[in-house]
Amino acid sequence: MRWLSHSSVFVLFLLAQAVLADPVLVTGTPATPEFLESTLRERGWTEFPKRALRPGESWKSSSGDRVVNVDWTPPRGLVAALSDHPEKVENRGALFLGGLTPLRPLIFQYYHLGKLRGTSPNLTLVVQNSGSETASIHLQKGIGNTSLDYFSSGHTNNVRWFEAVGQNLGTFVKVEPGQTIEIFRQPMPKEEVVSGTLGLTQTEGPPLNFAFVARPDLQEQPSLNNLLKEDDVHSRGFYPAARQTMSRRYNLGDAPLHLPVGAVRQQTFSGVRELRGDYGVTYQMQLQLSNPTSQPGKVELVFNPRGGAATGTFVVNGEAVEVTNTAAFEEKVFHTVDLAPKSTETLFLETIPEGASSYPVRIVVREGNS
Repeated sequence: MRWLSHSSVFVLFLLAQAVLADPVLVTGTPATPEFLESTLRERGWTEFPKRALRPGESWKSSSGDRVVNVDWTPPRGLVAALSDHPEKVENRGALFLGGLTPLRPLIFQYYHLGKLRGTSPNLTLVVQNSGSETASIHLQKGIGNTSLDYFSSGHTNNVRWFEAVGQNLGTFVKVEPGQTIEIFRQPMPKEEVVSGTLGLTQTEGPPLNFAFVARPDLQEQPSLNNLLKEDDVHSRGFYPAARQTMSRRYNLGDAPLHLPVGAVRQQTFSGVRELRGDYGVTYQMQLQLSNPTSQPGKVELVFNPRGGAATGTFVVNGEAVEVTNTAAFEEKVFHTVDLAPKSTETLFLETIPEGASSYPVRIVVREGNS
């Protein structure tokens, strides 16, 4: 675990404590009561902290169960993976098969339409440790609403993902040698869309295998038969660039800037289709905005879909900004910056293309009306 050097002593101490006392290990700045209750309820707890836990703090229930907030931040994803194939899930089986190794954090996004009949149709992420040593995974998640409204599912997915990343909310999961465990599950109601983003960072142990599986009943064992269809046009696979970065300068009076989001179309190195729209890929932009004039001015950021209707979620200088459904080629202002005379400001933006939306989109940077 040398790669965790910035907090290695503390993390190793807590992991050693986990072996002795087996607490639940989480992260968060802080870990909110809502997040703690959701996480602990999944583990069968019936008693929960009533206050947030800051990094380094722990809490013990009346029965002796303990949760510890580890002072650690996962590295950003190096690889992006998308499961959108088959888009319409009609049969039980594996929608996505892959692997994890230390030092290669993965951003895994999925988008599927439920067509599977059953008493409790669901999607399940299963991890298998075939090695001889214990493995640990840090899991972050942003899960969209299951909805008949396709745009709603993709949009709420991104909103919750950025909340999780912004507050560093996550959980450590241990996988023992020879063990196959379920680490995530989501209902998949018939005719509704399900969408989510998972951050998977293996922190120790041998390489792991994972499967994202559709099944009609919670009591049924996951089936690993591959549902791949070669003629399906939707993307599925691993993609080498989990982040796209850009830095631009804009002066009041210049022609508008056009910043593309979702236009790269990465080739897969393990899967079936190129990644059209960059779904699951994080875009990070740094904008230097200057007003060279002697009068106050304004810069506006405009959301401009190019391929069809789209929604958006942006983190602008640390604050979340949501863009509602916008028609193709429509222009919707989502942020403005007031610039004093002879001043310069730097703006940091982050976004991810949203499931169901038609990317690419343009972010137009232009002078606004003062």
